[in-house]
Order: sequence, then structure tokens, then C-alpha cells
Amino acid sequence: MMKNLLTVALALVTTFAFAQTFVSTTPENKNVVLEEFTGIYCGFCPDGHVIGQGLHDANPNDVFLINIHTGGYSNPNGPNDPDFNCLYGAAIGAASGLAGYPAGTVNRATFAGISPQGSPGTTALSRGDWAAASAIIMADPSYVNIGAQASYDMSTGILTVNTETYYTATTTNVNVLHVAVVENNVPGPQSGAQNYNPGAIISGPWSPTYNHQHMLRHLMDGANGLEFNITTAGTFVPNSHTWNMPTNLASGQSTTGYFPDLDPTNMDVVAFIAEGPGEIITGVQAPVLCIFPNAYDANVTASASNDVMCATETDISITFRNYGNQVLTSLDLTYDINGGTPATYNWTGNLPSGGQETVTITNVSFVPQPDNFGQPGNVVSWVASNPNGQVDQNTTNNSSTSKFSHKELSGDVLQGVTAGNINVDIMTDGYGSETTWEIVAEDGTILGSGGPYASNTPYNVNVAVPGNQCFEFILYDSYGDGMCCANGVGSVTVTDVNGMIIFEGDPVTLQNFSEIPTAFSTGAATGPAWECSPFGCVEGTPGLGIYMSESQCESDPTTGCYVGPTWDCDPVQGCIDVGTAGLGTYNTEQECLDDASNPCSSTSIGENNADEFALYPNPAQNVLNIEGIFESIEIYDVFGKLVFASDEKSEINIAGLANGSYYVNILTSNAVIKKKVTVAR
Repeated sequence: MMKNLLTVALALVTTFAFAQTFVSTTPENKNVVLEEFTGIYCGFCPDGHVIGQGLHDANPNDVFLINIHTGGYSNPNGPNDPDFNCLYGAAIGAASGLAGYPAGTVNRATFAGISPQGSPGTTALSRGDWAAASAIIMADPSYVNIGAQASYDMSTGILTVNTETYYTATTTNVNVLHVAVVENNVPGPQSGAQNYNPGAIISGPWSPTYNHQHMLRHLMDGANGLEFNITTAGTFVPNSHTWNMPTNLASGQSTTGYFPDLDPTNMDVVAFIAEGPGEIITGVQAPVLCIFPNAYDANVTASASNDVMCATETDISITFRNYGNQVLTSLDLTYDINGGTPATYNWTGNLPSGGQETVTITNVSFVPQPDNFGQPGNVVSWVASNPNGQVDQNTTNNSSTSKFSHKELSGDVLQGVTAGNINVDIMTDGYGSETTWEIVAEDGTILGSGGPYASNTPYNVNVAVPGNQCFEFILYDSYGDGMCCANGVGSVTVTDVNGMIIFEGDPVTLQNFSEIPTAFSTGAATGPAWECSPFGCVEGTPGLGIYMSESQCESDPTTGCYVGPTWDCDPVQGCIDVGTAGLGTYNTEQECLDDASNPCSSTSIGENNADEFALYPNPAQNVLNIEGIFESIEIYDVFGKLVFASDEKSEINIAGLANGSYYVNILTSNAVIKKKVTVAR
């Protein structure tokens, strides 16, 4: 054990005449140090996070949390996953008898009446036992108190923690001091977040992106800590700990992921006293106070850009912190994409020292570039300058770049999908409630979605997609273990109207996923647009109907829309519709008018043609436009119920209609024109 200079210090402070500053000298009960073992691919771990946070929130001065990412669930799955493993995590977990996730040790103690996960005498407890174990600890008197203060010098990169311990009673057990550095508000992936802790989901690149808390980043005195050799009543022990904090923890454990940067402005320290390698007696938590040496220092911490499928514009963002000791009220943010003409965003606000803000600029145009040997080929560059109109005193942290892909140009978008109905065919596994999906247009409009589902059950859904656009089919598994294999084998097949396969999930591709996106593009919408409805033949979107024309629909005797000749020439009334199919001479009023052999050829008022009316956009979101001369419209749902009526002539507000298909009756002075529209947001 390390003893450093404690022996000398202890000899000087065995009396009560010392410069005590922040540790209590009053006898107190023990505080709880909950070391929680977790991982980004542990589906039940967010439930553990909720339980631990609840214990702390109920006892903010008595319960302190250390979340340790270790084991198989914590390992990144690829280069876009962060590595949150800590150098000491594996050893701490092994010493606890850890046998399942999530688990935690409460003061590394054993408890009568509470069984550990592992063999008798080990300390890892299931999450359902943490509250009871914590109550036992907090009711037990402590023979030692501990206090801590922490600061980080932004100019030197050194974290300093001062601790003070005071013994209110004598112990003969060997005592060891540990100082753990934990980081809060760390974004990253997390399985099970939607099910167990949706409140921790934030905006970010993962699905979902999770806001991790209390993450163990370092033990300042190593795994062994600092040993005390004088532990008698009245002993006061001060100590100072320092850590030259690196940019990140590239511990060499990761083979696939990356190491996220450390953020001192989001750190706490948890200092605790343990009896050798065994039980923790008590602990304390203290925030890290950051010291900013410069008056004006804008620190660009991150930037991000959205991948696009087919578009020539994208959303970009920059995140910056105020590392100056003056409140930041203005900042110039200059950006460009692929070396194009720079633009400047003049930010204003009120950002205190250490404060952070993100600026997002939407729909920035750019000239697309393909990916380069598998790496995103489009680059966004940012430079921050002129904080509060002053010269930035630290220009080493003022810039950032981010990259994004243009998927179509890079060959990552399936071409040639036929506009019209997309067929989604699903067989769920043993946990169908975890399966959901959606088809999303590039602008974010969700055209169709499904799930959660029943288990081991087939489903088939058709989703209408328009032409000349890009879309994504996205398959989700909320738990993160996929749709195969131990809990049943699921399958997913997505095809267009011609049977072209857009996505096909087999037992290999459906293992251990949270999200699988597949991009595809459609050509021009062509094909049949007309179909038979309860209101007669109606026109919808090309490629989504059955018939090429209204007359083709009306002439099909297999449907209830069949229209035989119903029109006759009356010498007095002109061309009239007798109303019964097959009892007239002409199929349409126009046929009657065009027959020069009858006296009606010049007396009728003429017929409205459905082709004279254009309805757009289709699919529509909140506004529907109709070109043509009409008096009013009526909109019916697929069950024949009137759901909307209006006499507006342009920009008809349909925001109140739910997603789905509808029939539109366009009422003119002498006819009813029937159309079909799809509402999709």
C-alpha cells in the first residue's frame, strides 16, 4: 500500500489543534457508496440507473453513485461506438462476484437476509436489493468522517482534490482512502432506454442517444488507494491528490470503438474510506470547480452534420463552451462545406463560465461529394472568433470539423424502386413488443410505421410512397438484442409493387441490433391511379391504383363501380342520366352530346371532366390544393364517414385529419368529381 507522507502528517495532528476546514467532527452515520456495474448494450441497465438515481435523489447527502462500465455489455460494436470502459472496472467487478447485469455493491458489504448474485460472501447485489441494503448502511454509525473539495485548472489541465478525514472513534482495522472521478452528461448509445428510462434520451447520433451519469473515469490513487496507519479517535488527516487529466482515456482496451473526450466541467469526485480491500465505511461527493485563467476563451467542443440521402442541403451544428472567466454574450461562428463560400452566424446570448450551447443551422446548401474509401466525403469546417467582440486569448480550441455522407452519390441508396405501395412483411420473434419500424422521407415525414407487435406473429402492411424521392426503411429493436435467435427467429422482408427487394432480414442480419436503416429512391410515379371506392371510381396517386382511367374502372363488371350505358337523349331535357347502368344508350353525357344523329348534340350544358381537376400534393401533410372551378369539397374516410367539408378554393387546411387514405368529392355546379388523397406526415 502507498503511504506517501501521511505518516508525518498524522504525527502532527493527533491532538485537536489542527487547521481543520471542511470535514465534520461530529459523529455521523455511514454514507452509501453504490458502485453500479453497467454497459451500453445491457437492456435492463437503464432500470438500474433509475433505481440508483432515485436512491440518491431521496438521500442527496447520504447516497453517492459510481457507475462502472465493464464486461461484454460495455464493449463497443464498431468504430462509431464510444468505449466507456474504465481501467479499474474489470478488477472491481471481479472482486464483487458479479454474476449478471445490472448489479451493484452497496459499500462493498454483505448483508444478513440479502443474498448476493454470486457465491455466499460476495457483494454484488441485484438492483431490487439496493434500497434495503442502503437503508441498513445509513442506519449504522461511522467511526470516521470524510470531506472533499476539487478544482480543475483549465490552463494546466490538472485536477486537484483535497480530502480531510476525522476519526470520531478508534478502529484497529486498516483504512484505505480512495478518490474516484466520475463524469456526468456523457452522450452515448444505450439499449433498453426506451423501455426503462426514456427521460434520459437526448438528441444525438445514436438511436437512442442516452445521457449517461456518474460514469467512473479514474481512481486518483490507483486501485490500491492510500493506506492510513493511525486511526484513533481525534485523528485528523488532510491529503492532496492530483491528476494531470488527459484528453481521453485511451486505455488500450478498445479494439473497435473510440475514446470520447473528458469534460472537466461535468465532473464530480467521490471520496471514500474502505477497510483494506473490503467494506467501505463511508464516503462523500464533491463537484469539480473549474478555474478559467482567461477572460475571453471560446472553446469549440464538437460539431456535427447530418448525413443526407439525395438532398443537396443539410443541417449542421456546433457546440461551444465559455472557457473565459467573463460571461459570454456574443460570438462569431464561421462555417463552410467542402471549402465553399464561408458564412458567419452571429451568436448572442448569456453564457456563464463553463456554460455550453449548441447552435444548429438548417438547410445549408452544398455541392455533394462521394465518400472516399469508406470515409464520409463531405466536410464542414467551423471557426469561432471575437468573443464579446474581443480577441480570443486561446486560439488552440477555436475550430472543429465534421464529416457527413451523401448516400446516393456514394452508392448507398438502392435505386430503381417503383413508386407506389411498399410491402412490409414481418414475422416477429419471441419478443414482438420490442419490434417497430417506419418508412421516412428525407424531410423527416413518416409515411408509414408499425409495431410494437405480438410475439411469433406474421404481419403485412402496405405503405404508399411517391415518386422521385429518397426514403429510409428503419427497423428497430428496443431491447437491442435483435430478432434472432435464442428467443425465436423473426424475419423482415420489404418489397416494392414489382417485387423488388428493398430489405431482407435473415437470422444473421437480425442479430443484436437496435436500429437497421435502409435507404432507397423511387423513380417517377407512373402506372394506374384509379380505383373503385364506396363513392364510385376515384383518382389517387399514380402507381397506387388499379385502373389507368375512370372509364376503365367503371367498365369493370367485377366491381361495384361498374357503369353501363345510363345516358339517353331527351328532346325536351337534353342529355339525361336515367340512373341505372345498362338501361341507357350512352356511357357518358359526352357520348350523348357527340352523337350528331340525335337532337341533343347542341342542347346540353356539357360534362365536367375529372382530368380538369388537379389535386396536390398527394400524399399531403397539412394543406391540400385543388386546381379547377368548383363550389365545395367533401372528404370521407375509407369507411364512408364524412370527416371534412369546405368551400375554400385554395390551400385547404387538412391539419386535423389523421394519417391515412381519404376520398375527396369535388362538387361543381353540375357534377361530383371523385378523387383520392393520402395524408402522411
